[in-house]
Amino acid sequence: MVLTLRSADGLHELACELGSSIDLGSALECEIVLDGGATLPRHCVLCRTGERRFQISRAVPEARFTVNGVTAPEIEVETPFQFGIGDEVIMFDLAAEGELLPELPAWDEPETPLFGAAASSGAAPEEPPQAAHRPSRRDYLMQPTALRQRVGERLGGVLLDVPLVAPLAAEEPAPSPPSAAIPDIKKTEAAAEREASFPLRFAFLVLGVLLTAAVFLWRHDVQQGAQMDEREAGQTVFLMPGFVPERVLQSAMSLRLAGAAMLSAHLVMPLAESGETWATHELALALLASRGFSGEAVFLLRQAAEGGMRTALTDLADAVENPLNMARYGAESFQHLEFAARLGESAAWMPLGERFEQGLGVEKNLQRALEAYDKAQEAGDRRAAAKLAAKREALERVAAFLRSWNEVSVASLLDHVSSTSERYFGQEKPPIESLLRSEEQLRLLWPLRRVSLGGEAVVSPRSFERMEVTQSFQFELQRGERIARGRGVLMCEVAREEAGWRVVSAQDEIALKELLPAADQFVTASSLRALKPAFSRVEQAEEARLEILEKMLGIEQTQDFKPPLLLILGAASAFPQEVFWRPFADKLCDRMAREFFMKGRWLDVAWSAPVRQLAETGSVSAMLLEGHLRMAGYGFSQDEKRGLTLYQQAFEVGKRRDARFYFAEALFQGNGTAQDLPKAGALALSFMTRSKHPLEAYLAAHLLWRKAEIDPSFWQDVHDTLSRVAEKHPPAKHLAGMVLLNHGHTTRERKTGFMALKAAAEAGVLEAMKNLSKCYQDGVGCEKDFQAATLWKQKAAVTVPLRRRHYTEFEE
Repeated sequence: MVLTLRSADGLHELACELGSSIDLGSALECEIVLDGGATLPRHCVLCRTGERRFQISRAVPEARFTVNGVTAPEIEVETPFQFGIGDEVIMFDLAAEGELLPELPAWDEPETPLFGAAASSGAAPEEPPQAAHRPSRRDYLMQPTALRQRVGERLGGVLLDVPLVAPLAAEEPAPSPPSAAIPDIKKTEAAAEREASFPLRFAFLVLGVLLTAAVFLWRHDVQQGAQMDEREAGQTVFLMPGFVPERVLQSAMSLRLAGAAMLSAHLVMPLAESGETWATHELALALLASRGFSGEAVFLLRQAAEGGMRTALTDLADAVENPLNMARYGAESFQHLEFAARLGESAAWMPLGERFEQGLGVEKNLQRALEAYDKAQEAGDRRAAAKLAAKREALERVAAFLRSWNEVSVASLLDHVSSTSERYFGQEKPPIESLLRSEEQLRLLWPLRRVSLGGEAVVSPRSFERMEVTQSFQFELQRGERIARGRGVLMCEVAREEAGWRVVSAQDEIALKELLPAADQFVTASSLRALKPAFSRVEQAEEARLEILEKMLGIEQTQDFKPPLLLILGAASAFPQEVFWRPFADKLCDRMAREFFMKGRWLDVAWSAPVRQLAETGSVSAMLLEGHLRMAGYGFSQDEKRGLTLYQQAFEVGKRRDARFYFAEALFQGNGTAQDLPKAGALALSFMTRSKHPLEAYLAAHLLWRKAEIDPSFWQDVHDTLSRVAEKHPPAKHLAGMVLLNHGHTTRERKTGFMALKAAAEAGVLEAMKNLSKCYQDGVGCEKDFQAATLWKQKAAVTVPLRRRHYTEFEE
């Protein structure tokens, strides 16, 4: 099949398969190109949906066109049909290739006149020839559409399709029917729709109405024979014998629903002008049906609503929201919607909320927008639920944040509070650590907490991305025998972030209701987090201990020694006579010493200053740590003499084994003083020879080695001392292997020494690598192997010596 186009410039053909679409416009890429000034680059799209059926729709909202004289944004029609843009008219039809199309009569040429000489004379119209018959308008259009407006005589502000033939005789206007005679509009509309569903019945109804009106006019003209003046003519109404207002209303509705909206308007217009509210309503609906939109119809709907027509309120809201309404977002449209909402029309709340939200026709007011959306949701408008989701989610976040105060852990804090918080209970732009510390402090002060929502929250939106929420709450805090009860108000600002709604600002106010056992046992405040117990001296010490303990937890993972250091210094200053803080100080300093021995540095070298202050309080571990720092020149200028003095002070104050070891080691190595083997031996040999601590045994073996060089009988003691710790300390295994290689009496002992030496070399002991290379070179304890000797010598040249290990790294 091909689509044929007949226009002023000739006949054209275009291939058109079933299901295909054709673009029509002024652009060259369109299949159908028109040059008229009213044609847009891409004006509309024709889709073939059936054997002879097309669906025609706008390509852009600004496009305008007519199909068989009907204007609509989208329409279904069967071929042949007449298509118009501006002044240009094109006839479309489908035909097989080479087939000639018959001439199509104009779509709006009436087959039988409804008014005029032929109608008034009663002469029967001639039967048109069968060949000239064409489908009716209802055959062409697959759905109801607005009739094309045409120039004609104006009657009561409505355009008439055809002029009236004869003036109506002057009579007194028919009395308005009583309100009781007007049935319920919805029942009437239902009855009208049932009438419209029967085309044959409706046709007889329309024909009867028109014939009755014609007969009445003719009879009235004969009887009266008088000319009515202009004033009387303006008051003339259609009086249809035997028609009660209910029948007039049903007839008008039937005409409108059947697509004859202008006829419906003619029928009810005189009654509307006489002040009939129901007729005003029906006239407005007819105007809307015929034109798509009419500003006059909005005015009439407002009049009908003010006259008591409840259903006119719904139609008024729909008319204002019509996309064709150019003044849709103006102040007058807002007033119409507000009027409808005030009288109880639920359909007006959703558009009212949108106007308050965006400031269209009224000053922007998000609070009133939320109130309007609430009303719309109550009326069942699903669109309002999406708008109110922001309010609901913000309220839920604040409620969840408040309930999280009851949780033991602060791990979920960032599920409720923004990481870039602006204010948090008096803290301006606090870092995450400060937020966590604040919540941990609350839990430490009050181990038992019961916080619950106190009532409905109040929302004051700044935007639909940020809202202020005020939530009341009740609380009960308990610590031992102390119990505090009261009420409070939480003021929050919540903002929508990528992960969801989060609290960006929070503050609270509380009112205490009950303090047990007495008010003097509390430090009262206006904020929940500032409310504290009034501790006694013993309780303050216990509180400090608990706080230090809390800071010490997890220090292995964080490696941040500053917070516990400062807490311990504070406790030492506040409780100099107490000893509860000393174990924490020793444990912390030992942990800092291990970190220093492992890496040779800390995250912050400034931590050395608090260490010196702790050493001055008499902490043994702090003295040893300062000694290590002085020996290495880290955090302080290098001063080995001062380091040796600190080792000696630590040993004399605490008599601790680790202090003894570091003092003896410094004397043996000559750090800070000349080497003093006798004094080092006196400190180490009597206590460390049988020790299982690797560092003590290793130092004792070195001192015994010096004696064994003079008295060979000590070599066995050297080997025994080293053997006890060889598996824990590779350098000890290296020395034990050297003793067997150099002083073993049997081949087996030398082989055992060689294996120990090799194990130490493989464990990374630099001296063991050098000695193993020499063994391979000279064949001591093994066969000579120059290649292996060279390999271990090269490996020793590039190997970094093992780090120094701290005393506390080894367990007994």
